[in-house]
Amino acid sequence: MSDTLQRRFLSGGTRALSTLIVLTILMGVLAESAFSAPPSRRKTNAGETTSSSPEIDGSRGNSGTRPRDGRSRRVRETNNGALPELETSFFELPEGTDDARNWLDPEKSNELRAKALEAGKLCRSTWPEFPEIDENKVKALKMRVIERGHIRLYTDLPKSDDVDQIPEALDAAIPHICKFFEIDASRFDNLRVEAFLMSDVNSFIDIHALNGEPRFLYGYSMGDRIFAKDQQLGYYNRFLLLHELVHTLMHEIFGDLRPRWYSEGSAEYLALHEWDPKRKEIKIAQIPKSYEATPGFGRLRQIQEIVKENRAPTLYRIINFEPQDFVDVSTYSWSWALVMFLNNSPKYKGIAELLPYWSLTDEPNRLFVDAIGDRWNELENDWADFIGRIDYSYDFDASSVGEAIAVSSTGEVGNGAIVEIAADRGWQNTGLRLDANSSYKMTCAGRFKFYLSGPDRLFNFEGTGATVQYVNGKPIGRLEAVVVPDSDATSFYDIYGFDDEQNERLPNSSGFRFNAFQHMRTNADRTRFGENSSGFEDEGTSSSSKVSDRLYNALYPWNSGVEFSNSTTTYTPTQSGVLYMRINAIPKDLKRNSGSVKVQVKLM
Repeated sequence: MSDTLQRRFLSGGTRALSTLIVLTILMGVLAESAFSAPPSRRKTNAGETTSSSPEIDGSRGNSGTRPRDGRSRRVRETNNGALPELETSFFELPEGTDDARNWLDPEKSNELRAKALEAGKLCRSTWPEFPEIDENKVKALKMRVIERGHIRLYTDLPKSDDVDQIPEALDAAIPHICKFFEIDASRFDNLRVEAFLMSDVNSFIDIHALNGEPRFLYGYSMGDRIFAKDQQLGYYNRFLLLHELVHTLMHEIFGDLRPRWYSEGSAEYLALHEWDPKRKEIKIAQIPKSYEATPGFGRLRQIQEIVKENRAPTLYRIINFEPQDFVDVSTYSWSWALVMFLNNSPKYKGIAELLPYWSLTDEPNRLFVDAIGDRWNELENDWADFIGRIDYSYDFDASSVGEAIAVSSTGEVGNGAIVEIAADRGWQNTGLRLDANSSYKMTCAGRFKFYLSGPDRLFNFEGTGATVQYVNGKPIGRLEAVVVPDSDATSFYDIYGFDDEQNERLPNSSGFRFNAFQHMRTNADRTRFGENSSGFEDEGTSSSSKVSDRLYNALYPWNSGVEFSNSTTTYTPTQSGVLYMRINAIPKDLKRNSGSVKVQVKLM
């Protein structure tokens, strides 16, 4: 065991036993007080989720060593377990756990995953012992109890299919959640979850489900009890309880729920579902097909509005969301979007599968950052493209930024390089390098089959597109070209201006080197809390941990190019870089298209 681990873990069972005793005592305190604190100006208790209200109107280091202080403080994370935020020091993980390279190695990763799952089982013993439900009062209050499989639902809502089928839906979701996390569902054979769907919370105080007026706003997960306040929407009530069930199962499987963005984002993502009441079947982790299919879930529309208003948070900001930030609905939206993006993007899915296992490590966020490594610049560009076009039924495979059908072998334009762009894909790397302030003549030729949703059929298109329908403010089917600038900032630490060995900012704090921040508003330099949407003041945050939370144009560099209003266009990029092209389309319809267009690029 390394010196670091020796400092962190005491050998023998004495330390583990004493820690468990402390946890047990704290559990009792928490069980008595968890529901009574006022909802305003608080740090969210571990495990509490304020799962946002329905929006009906749509409105590092070497193996076995701790990371250096610079990285530790720059990549912050917040515990979001369903239990108190304590040091998980009795979880003795093997040497090398804090090195992302070991997790990315298939052989070592399997060993680390197994060890993490074994450590996670210890958390089950720390779940609180709740007072038993007073069944006599349940009957006296004419409260209904519905039990199916692992779920026992208590509710004061009148009989209806939407309510009465909730236990079946939740129980049916458990094996799917296990499959998502690649966990044997038999692990939950003996698990029983008490669920409470409440209209009048006072009734649930009377039956001992709550110890007092609940402090949570919409939903809550605590051990093997999950709560939701009635939202008067069948889908959204089911969604809220599914969200809380995910928290409960994740805590049971992985022992902790960190970092906060991943915990809440995963619960949001997995709770998006399709329920078939006739077949008693459920699909989870669904990409929303429409607002009507997910009533009450307004996250997607909210992101579209925020991006449109140029108020999108940086990725740095998202992965550092703190508990108090989740009084703002938008934090759920961005957390959901990032988790969905990582799990569905071919480039990042492998890393997304590791994220839950990092909950028990010292710094799960740092492992994520180090796992991306020098691809952070690429991640930022892919993320910018995604949130700029996020829509219902988004096709991640087709939309993923990739290679053109035919690319330049030399990367040089020469006397006229020809590339071929597919109609059924998103942005495509042509392999051509264009120089800043040089003018290029680009000519497109050929026809392709393009789908229009109105007539529901394919049409013959050329690169100029058609004005019968617009996507992102441009005619559908129109060829676009953009130069993605070169950047010497490739890692997280370079991009956000941090020295990974020293606890200080680099001299570039007045203007990030990463291209996605080129068009930032100069007056939008905000610290972590001072002016953020949660309304919290900066409470004791040291100056060394404050980070500029700048606003930026989330669509850059993808909105800085040219479009082919004619078969020939000229392009004079302001920065040197690689030429990317695509045919403008609705993401969900990309795979319906077929064919390609050829483009000749010549230096003028």
